[in-house]
Formats: sequence, structure tokens, C-alpha cells
Amino acid sequence: MEDDVSRELKAFLDYVAGKKSEDSFVKRLEEAVKAAKKNREWRHEYMTLLMRDQENIEKGIEKGIRGMVSALKELNIPDITIMQKIREKFDLSGEEAEQYIRG
Repeated sequence: MEDDVSRELKAFLDYVAGKKSEDSFVKRLEEAVKAAKKNREWRHEYMTLLMRDQENIEKGIEKGIRGMVSALKELNIPDITIMQKIREKFDLSGEEAEQYIRG
């Protein structure tokens, strides 16, 4: 398989994997990454996107928990069992789990 990969691509993949490379493209890429890290505006934008992504992940988890609770209630699973399951699966406190049960 290594024969199928160009020297440049192998150098790039090694760089992505965290290995040092003397390849000229990788060197230019490293310099561009360093410049980007120093750019305040880009750092701010990156942090903003990272925070938005985290919020969306949390919303997705909440939606999943609510969907699970709803489905289990439709199956007439007792609330105490549902609470135990969501506490277990999502590492929730008793109070947090109870809030999901109450809706």
C-alpha cells in the first residue's frame, strides 16, 4: 500500500499524525499553521465556533435524552426505571434525571 502513496502525501499524513517532516510542503504548512495560531481574529473565530459546536452537542444530547424518556414512557416503563437508565447512560444527577422525567 505504501507504494500507492506519493512521497508528498506520505509526508503530509505523517505531519497530521504528529511526526516531524523535512518535506518542503509540510514546512510551508507548518509556517502557515504558526501564523494562523498567532492571528488574534482567527483565534477568536475558532473559539466562537468551538463554543457553538459544544452548545450544539449539548442540545443534541438533551434532545436524545428527551426522546429516550418519551419512548420509554410510551412503552409504559415506570418513571423510576427510566430515571435509573438515563442517570446511568448520561451520567446525570438524580435532580437532573427527575427534570427530564417531569418534562
